[in-house]
Amino acid sequence: MFIPIRTDRPLQATPYVNYALIAINVLVFFATFQQIRDAREWQQQFVGRTVINVDPVELDKFIVEEHPVTGLFLRPLDPKVYQFFTCLFLHADGWHLFFNMLFLWVFGNNVEDRFGKVGYLLFYLTAGVMGDIGHLLFSHAPVLGASGAVAGVTGAFLALFPRTRVTLLYFFIIIGAFQIPAMLVVMFYFLKDLLFWATPGLGGNTAYTAHLGGNLFGFGIGMALLLTRILPREHYDLMSLWAHKRRRDQFRKLSQSGYQAWEGTGLAGQDGKPLTEQDQAVIQLREQIARAVTDHDLTEATRQYRALIDTHGEQVLSQRNQFDIANQLYAEQDYPRAAGAYEQLLSTYPRHPDRGQAQLMLGLIFARYLARPDDAKPLLQEASQRLHGDEAKFARVVLAEIEGG
Repeated sequence: MFIPIRTDRPLQATPYVNYALIAINVLVFFATFQQIRDAREWQQQFVGRTVINVDPVELDKFIVEEHPVTGLFLRPLDPKVYQFFTCLFLHADGWHLFFNMLFLWVFGNNVEDRFGKVGYLLFYLTAGVMGDIGHLLFSHAPVLGASGAVAGVTGAFLALFPRTRVTLLYFFIIIGAFQIPAMLVVMFYFLKDLLFWATPGLGGNTAYTAHLGGNLFGFGIGMALLLTRILPREHYDLMSLWAHKRRRDQFRKLSQSGYQAWEGTGLAGQDGKPLTEQDQAVIQLREQIARAVTDHDLTEATRQYRALIDTHGEQVLSQRNQFDIANQLYAEQDYPRAAGAYEQLLSTYPRHPDRGQAQLMLGLIFARYLARPDDAKPLLQEASQRLHGDEAKFARVVLAEIEGG
């Protein structure tokens, strides 16, 4: 068994809305699980004794009258508007609740970080409704659970954070953990749901169309917000990944035409003399860093970057690679090198499109990890003016911590 337990993307603000959604689901479960269990047991016995040609709608109404809690399920034979929302907070059993809340915890925190608190709440509820509609289109069976909404969250996560790595816990003979890209995790569960939906009887009574509807909605919303730039672009979203692929294809075409962009042997410096062994070593390391970033292996890229600066002193990469490396160093809690990478970025590329985010991250490192509050203040002040929404609020929070301390 494989269970996702966390991502490697640090949060910029506390995801209070996601915490509240999880808490509400848990509280509602404990308030209703006995009623739901009794209703399910009664229904299994009662339906088994009913006459075959009883009107399904009348039978449905009778079940609700006998067990009012089932009136909060989404009942496709006689759907009510409120049921599209109430069913999102009900769960059939403990495992149903556990896995939904686990996925919401792992993926929802980061999505709230990007959408903001109000935007995330509206998105979550809408994704749940879209999952409900997906179920209505293909089934007449009553449905309950947060699965559609949670699937919407994972779909949005795929669009926003495909290069983030997810830690999976595994249970076989031994217990252990390993990391894989988030894209593989989300796509695995999407394809599993698609397979089980397309193969009736393989997956039991799970509402796979609710999962698929939520996934497609969440992914579509995430991509639409990125394409329209309503949501600011990041270097880790799917649009960035496609841009990296286009650049890699262009590089491959240039190489096939005879252009050797990274070849050090035989190259000459600015004075016309052949490059020294040290110069060629620098070129080789920079090549390895660029390739690792292009292949989305930031762990390897930061390892090569450490070797580069430890051996050859301060080095500045392309503005995109420099930002990616700085963010990864922060995620790995290598705060001194992360600070150096952000400083190099800000001094070398004063018009970098993500300058405000770089200032925020550098100010955060100075304030909380390197005991340099005086250096942090101007960075956070400028970041709070450049950024918007939760990012600007977070910059002001860290600034207040410094001034209050």
